[in-house]
Amino acid sequence: MSDASAETKKKILDSAMAEFLEKGFMNASLRTIASNAGLTTGAMYRHFKDKDALFCALVDEAIAFTTKTVMMADSSHHMDLDNLVSQEHFEEENRQTNGLLNYIFDNFDAFTLLLTKAAGSTHEHFQEEICELYTKNCEQTFNWMYKNQISTKKIDKMTVHFIASTVINAFVEIITHKMTKKAAFQYIENIEEFTRYGMMHMMGIPCEHGE
Repeated sequence: MSDASAETKKKILDSAMAEFLEKGFMNASLRTIASNAGLTTGAMYRHFKDKDALFCALVDEAIAFTTKTVMMADSSHHMDLDNLVSQEHFEEENRQTNGLLNYIFDNFDAFTLLLTKAAGSTHEHFQEEICELYTKNCEQTFNWMYKNQISTKKIDKMTVHFIASTVINAFVEIITHKMTKKAAFQYIENIEEFTRYGMMHMMGIPCEHGE
């Protein structure tokens, strides 16, 4: 891609971001996006085939990063650990969470699009889809822990769904309430502590093992 083409694409994306944030995907105008980028609509189509392609270009990286982080909850990322309730493991989980939080604040507008402006786009069900994936991964890991006698109690599917959706919704609230970064880090730390030790109790794992 030439420098001129890359610069044109950036102008289109910047214009699209502003239009989507203001009007949402459904009401956003391609004509306005092109005009604000200094282009005709026809010229813009040489870079993006339609409005959905524009929206996806703005949010796909955020989706990929979030999905990669959520996939860390599956059992394959826990099998080699000596102690799943050790302080070291909790610190690694915190590192992953902090990485996601930093990414969210570095890409706040993209997550705002995904969670509040995506109706009618390919990604309008992003929140439900990421919650479903996280629930599936948690359920897989919890079942693996029970099978391998790491836990002594099996958690039912709806309880796993509640735990997973509570965590996902906590991150969503950061966006919808436009929290400050400092407040968000403290908030997520509280949510993690609440869900972590509540989960351990339900699974029959002594909480003092994590201290």
